[in-house]
Amino acid sequence: MKVPHLQVGVDISKQRLDVCLLSPEGDLLAQRTFPNARSGYRALQALLLAVYQEGAFSGIDLAAESTGPYWMPLFLQCQQDESLAACGLQTYLLNAHEVYWFKKGAAEAEKTDAKDAFLIAEKLRTQRRQPPWGWNPASLRLRFLTRHRFRLGQQRTRLKNAFWALMFLWCNRYGPGRPFSDGFSACGQALVQNVPDWQALAERSPEALRAQLAEWCPQRSSQSEDLAHRLQAVIEDSFPLPAELAETLLPLLRLTLDHLAFVEQQIRQVERLIKQEVQKHHPGAQCLQTIPGIGLVLAAGIAAEIGPLSRFLAGEKWNRRKKRWRRKNLRDVEDAVAKEAGLWWPRKESGDFRAEDRRLAKKGNRYLRYYLVEAADKLRQHLPEYRAYYERKYQEVKTHRHKRALVLTARKSVGLFVGLLHRKEAYRSPEERMND
Repeated sequence: MKVPHLQVGVDISKQRLDVCLLSPEGDLLAQRTFPNARSGYRALQALLLAVYQEGAFSGIDLAAESTGPYWMPLFLQCQQDESLAACGLQTYLLNAHEVYWFKKGAAEAEKTDAKDAFLIAEKLRTQRRQPPWGWNPASLRLRFLTRHRFRLGQQRTRLKNAFWALMFLWCNRYGPGRPFSDGFSACGQALVQNVPDWQALAERSPEALRAQLAEWCPQRSSQSEDLAHRLQAVIEDSFPLPAELAETLLPLLRLTLDHLAFVEQQIRQVERLIKQEVQKHHPGAQCLQTIPGIGLVLAAGIAAEIGPLSRFLAGEKWNRRKKRWRRKNLRDVEDAVAKEAGLWWPRKESGDFRAEDRRLAKKGNRYLRYYLVEAADKLRQHLPEYRAYYERKYQEVKTHRHKRALVLTARKSVGLFVGLLHRKEAYRSPEERMND
């Protein structure tokens, strides 16, 4: 007879570990609170070993919610603990959204950390679980880098938006008039950094302004006359800014550009680290880079968030048609990755009713969803197969055409990424595959 596992739920916060131990039948065996530190871990370890030996369990299942970075130190320590490994410890990282709705179903009137730990253990005990969490150093390193690159990219976008908001007050026709093809070009930044009074530019002689622009942008000296004409037209058509505001806005514009230059430098440094990590430890990410339009950042981000495919192949899947369990295949991995990214549309059925409108789940790994959607936008621009699919989906509806078609293209692209990561081979066009 198989002896069941000890069920452990941990509610993790910055300061504490609230722990609840349940038997497989749901009996409360212990409930404790420990500090979220090495001293607290040693006390937790002693408790788990004592209850495990007393109950003669065959293993220990420990679960916690995926909430920020708080869960990771405990899980990493558990993975490296030889005494707990000898007891068959398995760690499970639960989706916080799923735990939230499980708690709602418990109909508890109070919300405390101790009750949260109990409900986490109860969810682990009663519901079908995902594969256990196992740490992969290479994937974690790459994920740290790509997520930091993601945050820097968001910060860059916010700074650019802040710059354009201030620039609209400084010279409201500068953006719509587009005197330069890129507002953050060398000419545009030199104007902000070196010219204290833009209204004076409109009164400067065309020859003097052309010479100044040619000095700032030598590579566009042949276009300096046209640039000078457009710039003066934009300034003359803009509302004049009162001097009392100009003395505050101009320093803010310059500080924003300085901050933006620093963020750009940080992005380049992080991308160098990502490139080094990919070249040393991630052949799968290198394979993704062979897809037309997919660069280093997207390839590394997708590979890091998906991680080892073996975790999706663990366990069995129920075959509805044959009424039996079967081994998982690559198509199951594709579906699991799409669900993890929130790129799936849950069915809504009741009796003979089948809902025609199925909303996108959007619950899961937001980083993976972002990378897949961004990659889909590149695929539709570079690969005829995905361009045709995007255009077909675009024509199917009359509202939200681009967003809908792009998300559907992202879902279709999951199979491509999973296949290349599984086979660890470079991308080949449909014509090349047919000629093999």
